[in-house]
Amino acid sequence: METKSFKLPQEAWFNETEMEVALPADWEIFFADIPADALPVLTDAEIEERLSKPTGTATLPELAGNRKKAAIIFDDLSRPTNVAEIAPRVIRELIRAGIKEENISFVAALGAHGAYTRLDFEKKLGREIIEKFPVYNHNPYENCGYAGKTTFGTSVFINREVLESDLKIGIGCILPHAFNGFGGGGKIILPGVSAIETIHQNHKKAIDDLRERGVGFVGNMGVLENSKMQAEIEEVVRMINFDFKIDVLPNSRRQAVELVAGDPILAYKKGVEIAKKLYVTDFYKDADVVVSNAYAKGSEALIALSLGAHSLKKEGGDLVTIVNSPTGQVVHYLFDPFGHDIGGSLWSREGLFPQNIKRNILLSKYPGQRLGPQKNLVLCDEWSKVLTLLLEEHGPKTRAIIYKDATMQFLRKN
Repeated sequence: METKSFKLPQEAWFNETEMEVALPADWEIFFADIPADALPVLTDAEIEERLSKPTGTATLPELAGNRKKAAIIFDDLSRPTNVAEIAPRVIRELIRAGIKEENISFVAALGAHGAYTRLDFEKKLGREIIEKFPVYNHNPYENCGYAGKTTFGTSVFINREVLESDLKIGIGCILPHAFNGFGGGGKIILPGVSAIETIHQNHKKAIDDLRERGVGFVGNMGVLENSKMQAEIEEVVRMINFDFKIDVLPNSRRQAVELVAGDPILAYKKGVEIAKKLYVTDFYKDADVVVSNAYAKGSEALIALSLGAHSLKKEGGDLVTIVNSPTGQVVHYLFDPFGHDIGGSLWSREGLFPQNIKRNILLSKYPGQRLGPQKNLVLCDEWSKVLTLLLEEHGPKTRAIIYKDATMQFLRKN
């Protein structure tokens, strides 16, 4: 059988490999690539230049000049940001400005995600940083101080290590986001280092909106204007005097192809305009088969499943979600089940799971990946088994879509 082959990135933060997937050459195949991959990777000099010319605020040395204690907040392994490439540059500028090493700390912006270990911190920050500086997990259930109340009525409690530092710096990335349109910016504060009750109030607005509009789990991906979270996030950014944000825009191998830095709101808006061009993909519809790869946010692979389902025929089709995440799916204390009939305060058995998936084929060499309610689930551990299943039901002229990394892509609006 003659086939067409495509290579998809796998195992972010671990083996960093590629998987070759082959489909029959007589099928009608559309490959949804990522525009960011056409750009060159930023050089060290280009990164330095962007950091030295921030948007909407003073430079880091100028901000640090009269400060005593710095908290550097960083995103977790569910995001592809190579913080180890950026953080040493930040530390250098802080020390040059007079902040002592012992007054610099790192806080993992876990939001409602599970706590991290030394191995996780080393992957994210590098060995040298974890040897020299204290690195803390954010605990959303304790040690959060009251910062005020938003005009939306949300009581804001923030990690005290962050709140009590007089220089607050964030390092993250801007990618399409299921609830907020795009991640990055002030999300490293809300939900990143917020208390569970604050996160609950903020996230419930987004979930209720998606349900009311009937647009599914990824209905806001790439559309910041639809976010029911962003205005409140911006309020909290100003409320706690969040000083400086660095956001990387990565390609599909976690390499920086662009970077914005500066005022957490203004730099973010600049970055979003760039991201709209780097992560958009044509919206291929009415597919019999969709192959939806999960790499950059492989531990949040429900994003890939949900985006892929949008391209299936309304009457349904076969969805293959590729999830080679060695750590499994990220723990989320609000949305996850924690027993047969119990879960976090925003958990529901059905959630926003797509209803047009005939066979929900999950391809992973790491068993135990759980994506939503597991409806119509078929498990496979290698591509050859997936292909056998597909050939049982589909012949020539089958319409198939392949998403290179559906956790960092969003669909072009027609």
